[in-house]
Amino acid sequence: MTSFGIRTFQLAIGAVALTMAGWASAQAADAAKPAPAPEAAAAKPAAQAHKKQLPKKHHYANPADREAAAAKEEARRGRLGDGRSASQYEQNAVARCNVFKTDLDRQACVGRVRNGQTSGSVEGGGTLMEYTQQVPANQ
Repeated sequence: MTSFGIRTFQLAIGAVALTMAGWASAQAADAAKPAPAPEAAAAKPAAQAHKKQLPKKHHYANPADREAAAAKEEARRGRLGDGRSASQYEQNAVARCNVFKTDLDRQACVGRVRNGQTSGSVEGGGTLMEYTQQVPANQ
């Protein structure tokens, strides 16, 4: 039983010695730190005040929620639309047909843009546009 008491006493002395060494090194580290420059001390509260003024960042569950929130904010500001009408989009689509060199190819392109039959849905995986054109036999 005496060896158990001695062993416990030795462990207690070791723990106290380690604690004292930890305190001594912590105090030495604090003493080794130079005093902050007056400019840095003055700038620190200003930086903290600036942090307080920043808007909070929102964390969204998924990208769709983030996009919906952004669209709602743009609609609130009145900047959701891009200012173009449907006729402007059609004019742009027809203008892209000008790259074709022959009249037949250009007319086919315009026909696809204006008269194509759309089927399917985005939810279903995509939309398909179908256009049928009769080609003259001599070509």
